[in-house]
Amino acid sequence: MKRIIITILTICTSTTIALANTYVDGMFILNNTGDAKSQSGFGLKIATSIRDDINVVLRSTVSSTTEDPNTINEIEYIQIQGLLGGEYLYYIQQFPVAISLSAAVGVSRTEISPKNDVPGLKDLEETGIGYGLWLGTQWILTQWVTPFIEIGYSRSMYTTDLKDASIGGFQFLVGVRFTVWGKNRSLSSNYE
Repeated sequence: MKRIIITILTICTSTTIALANTYVDGMFILNNTGDAKSQSGFGLKIATSIRDDINVVLRSTVSSTTEDPNTINEIEYIQIQGLLGGEYLYYIQQFPVAISLSAAVGVSRTEISPKNDVPGLKDLEETGIGYGLWLGTQWILTQWVTPFIEIGYSRSMYTTDLKDASIGGFQFLVGVRFTVWGKNRSLSSNYE
């Protein structure tokens, strides 16, 4: 009985994944992390469609900045996030445009590293829980290329070194979505 159930689940799952669209997003990010300063960086998002308007997403971003570079007070700030969540797309019928709303939860790491031994300053690094919410616009340029802009809010929560720090703030992302498997909506349909 157990083998039959596993076989049925495998067939259903593989059929669903085979019919799903798969996307890869490359993005540039401006990240306000509160006490870890404003940072810039890049990110990668992998999305798989459950329906035409709902995707499961895995979002990974890396951002950093350096305060007082090339001085004795130089401090480097780094934030790395890996978040899993969902994305809803609302397609505007008259135009090749979609409004996206996404939310995700996962792992966040923040590092604050003085470059020199300065009295009273020490390395602070911690891995904790991160979450975020984003609203954006996607322009369906072709069936395989979709530029997008997103604005959102991300927050990281820690329990030891950075428990008293406020690590979170607004994010601005701009990037391009590439359809790896399947295709976006046809450019000739539903835009009359």
